[in-house]
Amino acid sequence: MSSRLIPVMLLAALALPALARADAVADLRARLDRLQATQPLTATVKVSSTVRDEDGKTSQAQLEISVASGGDGLRIGFSPALLQRASREAAANAKNKDAPTPIEDLLGKLSPVNVQPMVDYAPVLRRQLDGVTLAGQRDEVRDGKPTHLLVFDVPLPASASKQMTIKHYTGQIMVWTGADGVPVAVRNVMDVKGRKLLISIELGTTTDYRLAVVGTRLVVLSRRTEETHSVFGKAGSSVTAATMVPLPATPGA
Repeated sequence: MSSRLIPVMLLAALALPALARADAVADLRARLDRLQATQPLTATVKVSSTVRDEDGKTSQAQLEISVASGGDGLRIGFSPALLQRASREAAANAKNKDAPTPIEDLLGKLSPVNVQPMVDYAPVLRRQLDGVTLAGQRDEVRDGKPTHLLVFDVPLPASASKQMTIKHYTGQIMVWTGADGVPVAVRNVMDVKGRKLLISIELGTTTDYRLAVVGTRLVVLSRRTEETHSVFGKAGSSVTAATMVPLPATPGA
């Protein structure tokens, strides 16, 4: 072998991992672009929450809504019974400001901005990958099936450093893809510790998504968000979980 070929071959070998990383990310973006919500979807969504405030008091709530996504946009259905429960909570709170309103608080989180990603997650994940850096990748077995894990580092939002002095920050997006390259699970992690004036602030959020392709769209079958916060040493936490069950397509739809 010519001695001149050895450096060339070494450089080519060193470049292979970088090319593989670039190909994995490009392939993920391309597959997300192909998952278009062109077919209608109807489903039921069950949502539950557990909130523990700074005084250690815990409140829980659970409810069920209907969703429909199609050419006419997104429709969210709330049953009369559910709205009556929220109304009774509001009436009790009007008489006693210490009376909890867990259903009303949970309903306040179910805006179209919050629900839309569950019925059409591909464009959401595509946007989240803008500006991130691939930190690593590896093969894993998840739920008994082979998957490929991509780990991305997420930069600190510029607005965060304007609001407080940052002491520690971790931001990551973890994407597990199946044998066909389509995402089957995602985890978003954010952890911030800082100080504003003399007040210490700690914020942490972890959200896990379980995904599937229904028709032509990538949907969220389950989403679980754990949040923690501590301000001046007083801590609180919450867990919000949502499970979506797609319904069979209506004949002729």
